[in-house]
This record gives sequence, C-alpha cells and structure tokens, in this order.
Amino acid sequence: MAVKNGELCSRTLPVSALTETEIDQMWSLFGDYYADVTRERFLQDLSNKQYLILLLDRGDSSVQGFSTIQVFEREVLGKNFISVYSGDTLIHRDYWGQTALQKAFFVFLMKLKLKNPLTTVWWFLISKGYKTYMLMARGCPEYWPRHDKATPVWPAAVINALATEKFGDDWKPALGVIQFADPAGRLKEGVAPIYPDLLNVDEIRYFNERNPGHAKGDELCCVGRIDAKLAAYYIGKLSVKMWRRYSRRLKHTLQPLPASAE
Repeated sequence: MAVKNGELCSRTLPVSALTETEIDQMWSLFGDYYADVTRERFLQDLSNKQYLILLLDRGDSSVQGFSTIQVFEREVLGKNFISVYSGDTLIHRDYWGQTALQKAFFVFLMKLKLKNPLTTVWWFLISKGYKTYMLMARGCPEYWPRHDKATPVWPAAVINALATEKFGDDWKPALGVIQFADPAGRLKEGVAPIYPDLLNVDEIRYFNERNPGHAKGDELCCVGRIDAKLAAYYIGKLSVKMWRRYSRRLKHTLQPLPASAE
C-alpha cells in the first residue's frame, strides 16, 4: 500500500479530465482552509476554469494542493493581450515551501507564450493571502502593484478591465481590491496570518497596507507580464539554487578528515 512521502509532484490537465475522487479531495482540502464557502460555489467556480495544476504527494498520489486556470483574450486601450487568470490556489501546510506549483505554472506560461510570441500575455491574480501575492512578487520580474514603483497606465487599465468584467461592483478601483457583497471565501483564522516580523519584508508589508481587509476575504488584484524576461529570471534563479546546492555538497565532500590520535 502506497504511503505519503511528503514530496509534491504536479499534473497539469483540463478541468474536464478530473475524476470525482480528485474533485472530492480538492473540496475537502479547500474546506479545511477556507471559511464562508460552499461545495456548490466551489464546483461552479471550478467549472468556469479550463485548466488545473494538481499537486499530489509523490508517495500515495493524494491531492495536497491545486491551482485553477482560465485563459482568454481581451483588448484594452487598443492593445490586444492574453490573460491567464489564476483562480483558487491552495497547498496543504505540510507542503509549504516546496516549488512544484511554481515549476508547473512556469512551464504552462512558457508554453502559452511560445504559442503566442507576438501577443502580450498578462498573468491576472487575485490574492486574499500574502503567500499568494508572494508567488507573483517572487516569481515575476515585472508585476503590479508593487511596493517600489507606481503602476504604469496600461497594466493599471488591464487590472481595472479584468476586475470589472469578472467582479462588477465588488471591484473597488480606488482601493485596488475586491470587496465581496456576498461572502466568497476567506482564510480560516490561523491560516497564514501576517505576524509582526513578516512586516519587515517589503512585499508582505505592502500587501498588508494595500489590502487591509484580507482577513475578511478582500482580494488584491494584480498582473504580471509573461515574456522573455520572466524566462531569464526563472532560469537565473534556478541556476543559483543549483550552484548553491552543488557548493554545499562540494564543501561537505572536501571536509578534512579528523586527525588521528597519537
């Protein structure tokens, strides 16, 4: 009998290819972490997405996380673009810190960009938790809004157009957040709270300032540009990690042997 080994792997698939067992496990996980949610609304949101990154324990293939994806084309300020909308995104706390989701999403984005080399691609993300915001802040060299630069006109217009289309009057453009008239889900108490020491991180402090109602379920709307700079940025980060890992192993290998007792 297969048992969990604590290591994540991923599968990217059409939502239509999900099994009932996988959907049940996704809902069970979602309900453990979010309040003010119903299975009916969860399934409705899922049916509106085209793709899904499913995160599985490598040992027993149980569902330990997922991220839903919707892709569509739009025009704003006379410019055509493709939007990649990240919907519900969740990872079981036992697997926090692993990068299976980031790797799978990067591959998805790069495949989409290669198929559409002449069209701008924006990743559209809404975030009620700082960990979700950090996926974009640490994963995209060009993203908005951000703590160190004002949002340019076109990204701001893209955010406004997409948020208005999807969330109507719940989108508050002056605040840059979605405030749901009817509860649409919030993180349960104790799930990824922002402790005082985390506010020393510029991106987390900024998220907290821009979305002070995140604990109530308010969502900060963001976009990140998907282009060659992202590919170079990701490959560069991966190379640094590999070099550090190699250096640690080399240092361990070259440790001097203890002197023998005379």
